[in-house]
Amino acid sequence: MTHIKLPPGITAIDAPLAGVAVDTPAGSGVIYFNGAHVAAWTPAGQRPVLWLSDHTALESGKAIRGGIPLLWPWFGAGADEQHAPSHGIARIATWDLLQAEVSPAGTASIVLSLDGAAVDASLAPDLPRDFQLRLHIRMGTTLAVQLVVIAGEEELVFEEGLHSYFAVGDIQKTRIEGLDGAAFHDRPSGSTATQQGVITFSGETDRIYESQQTLRIVDEEWNRTLLIEKVGSKQSVVWNPWIDKAAAMGDLGDDEWREFVCVEAVNVRDQSITVKPRSRHLISQTISVE
Repeated sequence: MTHIKLPPGITAIDAPLAGVAVDTPAGSGVIYFNGAHVAAWTPAGQRPVLWLSDHTALESGKAIRGGIPLLWPWFGAGADEQHAPSHGIARIATWDLLQAEVSPAGTASIVLSLDGAAVDASLAPDLPRDFQLRLHIRMGTTLAVQLVVIAGEEELVFEEGLHSYFAVGDIQKTRIEGLDGAAFHDRPSGSTATQQGVITFSGETDRIYESQQTLRIVDEEWNRTLLIEKVGSKQSVVWNPWIDKAAAMGDLGDDEWREFVCVEAVNVRDQSITVKPRSRHLISQTISVE
């Protein structure tokens, strides 16, 4: 958990989950140790950027619907559709706090760690136990989240992602820019296609795009544009469950589908990552309000 001294601007919290709260002149937010989960971020003078369901379970060992869940070491139920829990073990494990600092400008820098030896081996029996994960978070007027995967004496093969939920005024008045011409796999239908123009929303959307491009979420309702830059990611997932799927999800309100869009930096399926022994890999996402 945390045994380090916290600077002004970062305070420990223990309810509903253990973690830290950030409150500086540059911005505010919440990070839970359960899943190294960035649950909230609001830059100074702005609306909240991350979205969190009012119906999600905030309990140790359970996944959180909203914020930035970590996907590791598999996506969904894995390539063979046989893995559980959904999206892997990193988002339900308890991480340790390694570092907490605040710059003179008010940017909080937080580092969380997960040691493979501390993870329940029954959840991922084929995974070597000597890996380490580090999550580096910089939270202020912008938000940067970087996942570093460090292999031990054995090679690591995995899928990964930063499953970011972004708050929007109205999903039907929201568009995603930056994926024109990108090939994508449509998960509900199993088909593949090429994106033509911007992405708009009029039904369930669940697509894996082959793209390393910077993206923009243009929110007409709130007159806001979010810029999403990434490093170490060859794909982007765009997801909104729409009406029927939202109604069937126990941790999502029937009408909450209107309030968010997921734009995720990922490496999944045929873009899975291999890290050689004693080597490392990183994936990051940097979010700002234009």
